[in-house]
Amino acid sequence: MPSKLDPHIAVIEGWLAEQPQLTALAIVCRLSEKYPEDFGPTQHSIVQRLLRVLRRKTVKQLLARERLADAKVAAPLPGLWTARAM
Repeated sequence: MPSKLDPHIAVIEGWLAEQPQLTALAIVCRLSEKYPEDFGPTQHSIVQRLLRVLRRKTVKQLLARERLADAKVAAPLPGLWTARAM
């Protein structure tokens, strides 16, 4: 079942990129200002769940970047690359 938040995920991710410390309550408040008929205090728990997912995703991406930066480039195997004669 689609979430009420699905159309707003990109906006929420943008807010979090600018202010990673935003709480679910702050996000609900922002959404309720823009869409008062759709968002209010009762959506707090679904925003909390979404934040958990988005923050885990961000941590995984950061860890993956860190691992790539720490990875050493292996030398090519002999015979795989040949020098062009000039």
